Amino acid sequence: MAAIAGVIGTFEEGGKKLVSAMLKEMAHRGKDKVNYETRESGIMGVASAELSPERGEGIARHGNVALVLDGELYNSRAEGMSDAEFALQQYRRYGRGFARYLEGAFACAVLDAGELLLVRDSVGVRPLYYGRDDRGSFCFASEMKALTGLVEDVFELLPGTVCSNKSGVGAFLHEYPEVNIGREFEVVRRQVRDNLVKAVEKRLADGAVGACLLSGGLDSSIIASIAHQLGFQMPLLTVGMEGAADVENAKIMADYLGMEHHICTFGKDDILAMAPRAVKALESFDEDCVSGTITNLIASEFASRWTNCILSGEGGDELFGGYHLLKDVEGEGQQLRMMEKLVAISYNTALQRLDRSMMAAGIHYRTPFLDDSVVALALQTPVSWKIHQDADGEFTEKYILREAFQDILPDTIYERVKLRFAAGAGTDGMVDEIAAAQLDASEFERHSRSETGYELNSLKELWYYRIFRECFPGQAYERLVGRWDPFK
Repeated sequence: MAAIAGVIGTFEEGGKKLVSAMLKEMAHRGKDKVNYETRESGIMGVASAELSPERGEGIARHGNVALVLDGELYNSRAEGMSDAEFALQQYRRYGRGFARYLEGAFACAVLDAGELLLVRDSVGVRPLYYGRDDRGSFCFASEMKALTGLVEDVFELLPGTVCSNKSGVGAFLHEYPEVNIGREFEVVRRQVRDNLVKAVEKRLADGAVGACLLSGGLDSSIIASIAHQLGFQMPLLTVGMEGAADVENAKIMADYLGMEHHICTFGKDDILAMAPRAVKALESFDEDCVSGTITNLIASEFASRWTNCILSGEGGDELFGGYHLLKDVEGEGQQLRMMEKLVAISYNTALQRLDRSMMAAGIHYRTPFLDDSVVALALQTPVSWKIHQDADGEFTEKYILREAFQDILPDTIYERVKLRFAAGAGTDGMVDEIAAAQLDASEFERHSRSETGYELNSLKELWYYRIFRECFPGQAYERLVGRWDPFK
């Protein structure tokens, strides 16, 4: 819901000007209001969007302590208390371990006297970067583009960690809700449904959500169907190339629900124009993530015609075994380890793609699949109930999720095989064609590795990499790029 930034330590009178410039670089994250907190030890700022009173303006103060927040919290609290005010209350109660008691998606900074604490949620939904400038001042920002030219050696705050400008980085043990998972498939199937329905309901309660992204895949279709069953009427938004699988399946789902549906189709010229913007917005050159970001950017700009806050089905694949590569891993133990890895790296792959592409157009996103109770349940659900093998040896991905919601999905969607977002929208193949026109194939043979040794997998990834280096010079930024596919 916001961009946060700050400079702590010795800084000149231009400190506010510096933080203002950082926030301006990230103005897309919070278009409605900017607040600053100036102390003798430093200055922090937050650019926020108007969503609801519960979300607030992303800033809170009490005595010598100030807090800025990007994100949304779903803890119960006193009426009229904003997310930032609640987070500050928890800090005053629990100290530097306060983040373990926050439920939701968040990255925040606490300035207490001369010490700055940075914290990030345990999944890593919201981003946060930091480093020191050439005078030794400690700087932080929601996106690393705000630190380019200011910080030479930049670091990303990892999920579930806290960083002090005085004592360094440590972890906090997040307190997931206690989930007593059943021993029988039918019991857990009902638990999956009940928890996800409650997660959607929580994210709709403040009235900020104005649309739902609908790819026509299983996850987004389930979220749309739950919202419909809860009585929330909102437009369903779909993007893709003409005739793409996502577009056709989204039509089926929208007709089934009888909900308002809007489709944005795009072509080769749109992809060509969007690719450089996608690399800069994403802050990565991973080929899978950039291709998805191109489509997501088109989706976020399309969504901005209706709302500044959407529902998303992100997270279902990581938690419930949606990726086909898992079917090629032998044994449940190995499948579990791969699934845990996909969850662990999602903060700088799938979730980074969602965050940067949605926020690039000022679209705030709610992700029910990443609700604490849903995550806690999914982590305990047996692998064989997620990736189900039938009598013929065929695997079905996200099996328990399909079964949990079969009665509110059309058969076409219930049975639909997983497609990556960029593939379902038709973007992937077209980007390959465009990249071939931008670079000569022989260039890839000579430049198949980045400066830091990152192995480039295709001509389009080399194209993305060159755009990235223009936007983010210096090897420190390149080292933060994640790889979505662990096999690459």
